[in-house]
Amino acid sequence: MAVKGLVCELPPVDSGYRGEIHAIISNVSNQAQSLFKGARIGQLVITPTVIADFVTDLGTERGTGSFGSTGE
Repeated sequence: MAVKGLVCELPPVDSGYRGEIHAIISNVSNQAQSLFKGARIGQLVITPTVIADFVTDLGTERGTGSFGSTGE
């Protein structure tokens, strides 16, 4: 497709999205192009995503004698 001047954009899809997934295809050439039903235009890659749960309050008490201790 790229050789013909067709650029396929497949934006990331949010994990909560449940609708159809569409590809955006742009013709950057000077010639008309045709796509037919069943043409392979993109790939779907499913990757795991880690959603961090940040801690904002570490408290004021500190342990003693463990790794990272500021004690003796």
